[in-house]
Amino acid sequence: MREVLKLLSDSKFHSGEALGEALGITRAAVWKRLKKIEMAGIKVHSVKGRGYRIPEPLILLEETRLREAGLPESVAVDIPFDTPSTNDVLKKKISLGAKLPALVVTEHQTKGKGRRGRAWESGVAKNITMSFAWQFEQGVSVVEGLSLAVGVVIAQALRDMGVTNTGLKWPNDIHIDGKKICGILLELMADQDVCRVIIGIGLNVESTPEQQAKVDQPWTDLTSCLSCTPDRNEIIANITKGLVEVCEAFALGEGVKQYHPQWQAFDVLFDQPINVFSGASQRKGIARGIDQSGALLFETEQGDIELLHGGEISVRKQ
Repeated sequence: MREVLKLLSDSKFHSGEALGEALGITRAAVWKRLKKIEMAGIKVHSVKGRGYRIPEPLILLEETRLREAGLPESVAVDIPFDTPSTNDVLKKKISLGAKLPALVVTEHQTKGKGRRGRAWESGVAKNITMSFAWQFEQGVSVVEGLSLAVGVVIAQALRDMGVTNTGLKWPNDIHIDGKKICGILLELMADQDVCRVIIGIGLNVESTPEQQAKVDQPWTDLTSCLSCTPDRNEIIANITKGLVEVCEAFALGEGVKQYHPQWQAFDVLFDQPINVFSGASQRKGIARGIDQSGALLFETEQGDIELLHGGEISVRKQ
């Protein structure tokens, strides 16, 4: 589908004959591919005598564009058009001995997941679904709090783009004006003294009505915040550069301490009354920031301070 979509990405009319010649296939085969594009969620306009077009121009993900935007040469990149999960693609690559660091981005993730098994809707050629893998020779101990530092990287990248009121909600969500715009999911693959970490990121760039209908919480996207649609290649390159810096810092043992002040500056829960959900239980209290390991400082109704770690815990403002 990528080849057809790339030809249509200018949003101009292309005849079936011209598309067939460019792709080296028959007009019947062109029609089948156009139907697949429609089934994936992209509208295709068909006008007799003029041909086919998509409603709006598209900038597809391409390695050339990513490199031009500053993606480090040290990071191997793979861009499948669609895949069930970019995290799973990296897991397979790692099991086959792929060199790290590595990045996988896709135009369409079909079975994405967030924290606690929630589905993550990505749309087609609209949003950012990416996974980045790094190998820590120092083992599991150095990665404590890594997801919080990743949140700082993304929040800073959005702020540098001109997005205002960016905030971090413990442990793994990025918000704009209280609405979720990005989620982070880390998965670890430990082998004796070596730890490989896969950082999955889902960022709303331009959400579709179909995607909107499936989201059960307040959310937003970059197009709404910026009144234009930014180039996803540039965003991915900037975030990846930040991830490389974060992983290098954690490999040196500096950990979340280096990012602690920055995280606190973005903290949307600080000194706010919150509800803490764990399984079927619910407790009320006040969020008092995070400690040097990235744990949430939770003040109970009795005035005690407890340290809460990620996992199956969910936190919401009262």
